[in-house]
Amino acid sequence: MKNFFTSFLICLTPVFINASSNNARKDYIKEYSAIAVEQMMAFNIPASITLAQGILESGAGNSLLAQSSNNHFGIKCGGSWNGKTSFHDDDRKNECFRAYSEVIESYIDHSKFLTSNQRYASLFNFENEDYKSWANGLSKAGYATNPHYAKRLIQLIEEEELYQYDRMRKKMPIVSQKSQGLIQIQASQVSINRLNVIASLKGETFYKISLKTGISLRQLHKYNAALGTMENITKGTPIYLQAKKRRAHFKKFIVLSSNSTLADVSQSEGVRIKSLMKINRISTPHQLLESGVKIFLR
Repeated sequence: MKNFFTSFLICLTPVFINASSNNARKDYIKEYSAIAVEQMMAFNIPASITLAQGILESGAGNSLLAQSSNNHFGIKCGGSWNGKTSFHDDDRKNECFRAYSEVIESYIDHSKFLTSNQRYASLFNFENEDYKSWANGLSKAGYATNPHYAKRLIQLIEEEELYQYDRMRKKMPIVSQKSQGLIQIQASQVSINRLNVIASLKGETFYKISLKTGISLRQLHKYNAALGTMENITKGTPIYLQAKKRRAHFKKFIVLSSNSTLADVSQSEGVRIKSLMKINRISTPHQLLESGVKIFLR
């Protein structure tokens, strides 16, 4: 079993690669790969690692804990848990486990666990595509006592080609059209100005994005201040998952292809509104600028 802090214990259910059929694995991947990628975008944890751990520990979603409590990572209650609970025999009889209304909550908890504990800090020195170092690092840090844990993760990642999901963060935006002054993008996971961004889905709201990514509403509104407080977000709008930068990394300037504002440019280029105002000596972010105007990004 895992040797975690006593205030936040996780159980590794002894379900290994051969415990679930190949079809069950593929169904699991199809259903949860998008969530794993979103967690990678928000927390910088390889999607391949998250998916592999989810499959191993939940029996591809078929374990009793996963079925009854939507708990795919065996997270125990811990002293700080105030949510729903369920009780199952593990190291001891009738132990307390966290229960979730939706599976995505289990994924968010898993991400927060790895990012909030110092013992896993060294993992974030590895690249997202270096799943072997991540797997070995998790084992070395004591995530599981099974000496073959890293080998099992790597085997599963390679058999199911889960490493392909680690590359999705590098997809660049595909410019299509402008709607409400904002450049729309077709890819669901993109990078703008070296920032993690997702493209909003149909009917998306900041609340739904907050649930998917684990980022608070307050932070999302702050990162996307150019959008104001609008809740019904147009499909394909770039939504930033981290603070915009003071200057563009790749571009010196852009030439507006249609009438736009600095707020629009901020959202499409990943540069803070205040920085754009200062660089371009424009006093208001919502002043309408005509097509053909050059806007400096650094």
